[in-house]
Amino acid sequence: MNKKIQEKWKEGWLPGYDCITYGNGTITIANTYNVILTETNENKRYWFPLCDTTLEGLEKYDEDIWTECDIFHSAFEYENQKFVFGDGAMGNEGYIASTTLTGDLNWAIFFTFSNPIHKAEVIDHHLICYGDSGVIMIDIDLNNITQIKVTYQNI
Repeated sequence: MNKKIQEKWKEGWLPGYDCITYGNGTITIANTYNVILTETNENKRYWFPLCDTTLEGLEKYDEDIWTECDIFHSAFEYENQKFVFGDGAMGNEGYIASTTLTGDLNWAIFFTFSNPIHKAEVIDHHLICYGDSGVIMIDIDLNNITQIKVTYQNI
């Protein structure tokens, strides 16, 4: 376990990038972009892993990588871990995190586009997260958490 990441997590902070932060100090940076198909006016968002780095690698160039996070929705347990979710400091951000049952961070995925994550559930070993705006659904494959699909829903 990375001491600084664990301390920051317990204080309510995560790196404020589209990324997966692991409790051991490894960080997977993601590339995310949005496309609007002009023929159908359909909105598509893509999220995929870009590269792996470390906390030290990010802080080498900027020590101010941290964003305050709030846990304000129901946490739940699944397969000997706890999932917690909520928002980042700017309001357009959201995150989901896996912790040990005692609160140590296993991993957290931060999204700069999701709005707060207001609901999450596990279906067929996929963690399904819903953005607060009600139009974004994020599907995380729990067998490989770098496999993430984002869907805009019509409601």
